[in-house]
Amino acid sequence: MGNRLPRWVDPASAGIIIAAILVDLACRFAPANLPYFFPFIFNAPVFLGCWFTLLWYLRGFARTPVAERPGKVRQSFFLTGLALIYFVLQTKFEYLTQHMFFLNRVQAVSIGMVAPFFIAIGWMSEILARGIPAWLLTACRSNTVRRIGIVLFHPIPAMALFLITSDVWLIPAIHFDAMIDPTLYAIMNLSCLTGGMIFWLVVLDPRPTPLSRFSYLTRAGAGFLVMFPQIAVSAYIALTSTDLYSFYTLCGRLFPSISPAYDQMLGGLIQWIPPGMMNTAALIISLNALRLSDIKTQKTVIIPPGAKIYKATWLGQ
Repeated sequence: MGNRLPRWVDPASAGIIIAAILVDLACRFAPANLPYFFPFIFNAPVFLGCWFTLLWYLRGFARTPVAERPGKVRQSFFLTGLALIYFVLQTKFEYLTQHMFFLNRVQAVSIGMVAPFFIAIGWMSEILARGIPAWLLTACRSNTVRRIGIVLFHPIPAMALFLITSDVWLIPAIHFDAMIDPTLYAIMNLSCLTGGMIFWLVVLDPRPTPLSRFSYLTRAGAGFLVMFPQIAVSAYIALTSTDLYSFYTLCGRLFPSISPAYDQMLGGLIQWIPPGMMNTAALIISLNALRLSDIKTQKTVIIPPGAKIYKATWLGQ
């Protein structure tokens, strides 16, 4: 063995854990002296989740044959989504989100919509499977985890979970409690992130059936239909004259020139328009994936002698 480390020692993983401990201590005892890219409130699951995911991605990418590696566009989407999660939850940007409602909605839309959307577009499941530790891969493939996945990664439960984790926190009384309780605040963010990840991984699954359990049209419909409850909730927030979120008045807004009504209207529009555009984009992406899948299938079809061939207008052929 010489001077080689024992097999079970993973210096990179140990370094991430040590870094998490040091960052946590720094946030507890010297928060005012930390630069902007340090967390405002240290969240261990988010911190460790982002850095370990990046580590496993890099390892899996290195272990993947060059011909099988994803393109730069997919890589960019995945890494941008991961960086966005970290930025809005583990930098001083989080301080801003606790003092302006519209910035809080930027954070919520980022972790519940934009970042999961980007990560799902990147679709790095095979890369990550090559990079994660063997014991964790075995645990992920256990019967218990598979049963849970069968339930959660079904379009209907995924839609329900997505809407609940995004909209329940907009109920004024619940939102107020979440903003003043650090534990509930962390649960709010983690639940939004979890609901968004499950939903978009179902909707934007690029694989055809039977690799994916559901057809492209089913997934496209799920991605499009959630838009309407979101529009109803967001439009009410943006257009009502009632001050729904008094927390931001009590804690003090960072920009006094922005009135509570205007702040709330901006927050409602952010919750309304970008997600609606992404739901429409998901529909287009799913339909295009269906078209490409049909073209690929056609190339492998053996036409019997004497059979008539009709023009496939759906495929543009």
